[in-house]
This record gives sequence, C-alpha cells and structure tokens, in this order.
Amino acid sequence: MAQRENTIQDRKDKHLSPFERGQIEALHKERHSNREIDRRIGRVHQTIANELERVTTTQLQTGRTPYTAYFAETGQAIYERNRLQCARKVSCLS
Repeated sequence: MAQRENTIQDRKDKHLSPFERGQIEALHKERHSNREIDRRIGRVHQTIANELERVTTTQLQTGRTPYTAYFAETGQAIYERNRLQCARKVSCLS
C-alpha cells in the first residue's frame, strides 16, 4: 500500500539554540510540562525531555537539602563540548 501523505516534517534548525535553551529553563522553572514547553517554543516534546534529562543536575541548598535544576548555560557548554568531540578522527600516516 502506498503512503499518501508525507509525514516527515521539515526541520529548519536541527539543534537547540542558546535562546531556546533559555526558554526551556524559564518554562521548566515555572513547572510547565514538556508538552506545554513544546507548544510554546515549537519543538518536539521528546527533544525537551532529552535536553532536561541530559543537563539536569543535583544541587545542594543551604540546609544541605538536595534539589534538581536545569541550567541553560550548562546545556550549551555540554553541547559545544560534544560537538568538538564528534568530528572525524584524522589518522597520521607518515
């Protein structure tokens, strides 16, 4: 059976921008769901979930009580570090 509709969406920006990460941070702090964040910034909810899972860290409050938080700057730094490491390895043949 032939497929009648094209279900693949065009992705204009494949990676999250620093601005989008900042929006995710602000909306996540306001306790919006991943699907609500998705609707507001125009990304798939699974992308939001992956970003939050990858970058969320555990911090300690003043009373030594642990809590989890997402920081957009940390997410951008991790993204840039991973992009530097993903290039093809050059072999030195002399």
